[in-house]
Amino acid sequence: MTTPEQHLRRTPLHSALAKAGAAWLPAGDSAVSDGLGSVDAARHLAITDLSPLPRLGFKGRETIPAMQKRGINVEATPNRAFRQADGGLCLVLAPGEIILLSPLSGDGGKLEALHGEWRLEDGERTYPLLRRDSHAWFAVTGAKSPEMFAKICAVDLRLDRFADLSIAQTSVAKISAIVTRADIGATPAFHILADSASALYFFDCLIDAAQEFGSTVACLRILKNLESG
Repeated sequence: MTTPEQHLRRTPLHSALAKAGAAWLPAGDSAVSDGLGSVDAARHLAITDLSPLPRLGFKGRETIPAMQKRGINVEATPNRAFRQADGGLCLVLAPGEIILLSPLSGDGGKLEALHGEWRLEDGERTYPLLRRDSHAWFAVTGAKSPEMFAKICAVDLRLDRFADLSIAQTSVAKISAIVTRADIGATPAFHILADSASALYFFDCLIDAAQEFGSTVACLRILKNLESG
């Protein structure tokens, strides 16, 4: 076991999750919450903080070919996500902008290498953006997710209207957010990236919107269990 204070980074939700009764497990240079939620609850409706996990952006007119050159599965299709061989995601926000999300294992080695190998003098028209600093990362899972989003998001996220691997750059609870559907096994799952400075407010809004559906707060281990079956 560990505590968030023992690490270089900590989730902006550490105090809220501690109040919810979270235990903590080490995850690279941070700590992830543990001991919250259940698989059944996550299949119904659950909110999970993934902010401790690695993520990295790139922007510039040659971003897509630069990523393809480095083995990233991606095409120049805006508002589309692409699954990676390691279980991560590549979100294409525009022809010249992407965000890479680590797999649920938290293995950020590939992202670290991409960032570490980038050099201005190479002349590629792309540059890294430290999205781990700018954006908090939430996962909302379960069959009731679209009904919850209908209360706080203008985009129709019903499963028959918003397909797996679709992206909406929109407003959620009056906060600019990037919503990506990326189902985990047979469970509907939506990844949300929002301003890290507003993370606590955003988390409270999600909890409030989900309350009437019998939601719960879950932890990363629960999502991994969904992933494995």
